[in-house]
Formats: sequence, structure tokens, C-alpha cells
Amino acid sequence: MKTLILKPDGWPLTIEECPPGAFEYEEQVCFKTEYGTEADLQVFNSAGETFQPRKILVQPLDYEWVEEEEI
Repeated sequence: MKTLILKPDGWPLTIEECPPGAFEYEEQVCFKTEYGTEADLQVFNSAGETFQPRKILVQPLDYEWVEEEEI
């Protein structure tokens, strides 16, 4: 069985500076796409809804798959 582990990647950034991919905001895993413009970012919260807050700090996330032995 594989387990997905999300871990912080670098330091907190503003949503505009955050690279595309997963990030954490208020204990939610959210996602920023590479599409859109600075005026119209495509960012989604953990429920898949459009994420609108601006001028906030978010924590970019990196991931790692860990293979676990089944008991």
C-alpha cells in the first residue's frame, strides 16, 4: 500500500508568489493551477471551489509517496 505524505516546501509566500501546485492555508490543502493571469488566478480550496482571498500567506507543499508493507 502507498501513502501520500505532504510536506512544507520552502517558506510561506503570498498566493500570487506561490508556484502552481498544492499549498496549505488554514489547515486545508488547496491547489493553484498554472493557468490564469495575475488579475484572475485559478486557485481552488480543498472542496474544489474557487478560492478568492488575496494578499494572504500560504505554505507551498511538496509530496512524497511512501511504500508501506502490508501487515
